[in-house]
Amino acid sequence: MSQSRAFGRAFEDFAARVEELRAAPANQESDPAVLLDAALVELEHAVDFLLPAYEEFTSSGGRPPTGARAEQRLFKAIFENLPVPVALVDGETVVRRVNAAAAELTGLPAGYAAGRPMSGFLRPGDRPALRSQTAAVARGEGSRSLAAQLAQRTGGRVRVTLSEAHLPGESDPAVLVVLWPTSDHAWSAGDRPAPATAASASVAAREAMLMDLLDRTSGVLLAAAADGPDTALRAATSALREELADWAVLDLLRDGVLTRHVSGPEGTDDPGLEKEIAQQDPAACPVVVEVVGAASAVLDGLAEDRGRFGLDSGGASLMGRADVASLLSVALTAPVGEPPARGAVTLLRTGVRPSFSLAEARCVERIAGHMALVAERNAAQA
Repeated sequence: MSQSRAFGRAFEDFAARVEELRAAPANQESDPAVLLDAALVELEHAVDFLLPAYEEFTSSGGRPPTGARAEQRLFKAIFENLPVPVALVDGETVVRRVNAAAAELTGLPAGYAAGRPMSGFLRPGDRPALRSQTAAVARGEGSRSLAAQLAQRTGGRVRVTLSEAHLPGESDPAVLVVLWPTSDHAWSAGDRPAPATAASASVAAREAMLMDLLDRTSGVLLAAAADGPDTALRAATSALREELADWAVLDLLRDGVLTRHVSGPEGTDDPGLEKEIAQQDPAACPVVVEVVGAASAVLDGLAEDRGRFGLDSGGASLMGRADVASLLSVALTAPVGEPPARGAVTLLRTGVRPSFSLAEARCVERIAGHMALVAERNAAQA
């Protein structure tokens, strides 16, 4: 019983210190760097002392008392409530858990991030460095730190600190990741969730925009009788790019062969990129082959597989050249989702733009269904 009381006192003291750290950022005189160092000390204390102590206590025999079970629940909440963005990953950067602060900073829900590579949180150019440094830490080569840029939300620069973490009952070490915004991306109130009323207004505005887009593309497609199916399909593709993406690619299936139309941004830093995408054989574009063959849709929020959109004439990744951050590809089928597919429309977001949402994907699926009707008409006239 004395062991239980000793652990309980240690835990209560720890929880009180964590609560003080959570409240500290509200004080304008607080130094974020000092708070980060203090939070890391507390986190190391939790991993190195509190968790082993609790494991030893509960494994000593018998069912832990009710108070100990309550402490276990509280202990599991410590990670979630830490005042700095932290994540626990394996040696290949696959996320085991992220806390609320990390979800806020990256713009990725904790449930979505779990099981996915954490390298996908970052811009493509920073991902290889994170993977290499994480593997080194997991091999026991010491803690590491690197600067990187987030792929989502504001795309701000962050300092990534990696430390080895030995968890009780597990032979392989985990890697503790701490994300902290640098001076060019201050972690201000603007990075935190908006009030519920503002969030609801934002969602409503986005839904209204999607309905407007659906109406707009429907109107364009209805003009097919006057302008011809090809013109209508290309106009609808351009409308999708203008509203939702940086690139929109239309691949139409005619007599068993896919032909392509590309709508890209103006004034790109890579003037030859649009030509490379337009001249690519759609049959060599894995995501297009996938969605057309299965009459399905693909939403890749992190664009981790850089070869998914295929290669350019020199063998380089087209997604890498375009700095793609998120990909959405939808088959042209009517009814939506049922074969046969008349082609596919693929949208690409680049740079630091947020991932495509499920609401956007559903809207594009409806538009793709309308486009499929026009494409069938086009095929009948061919």
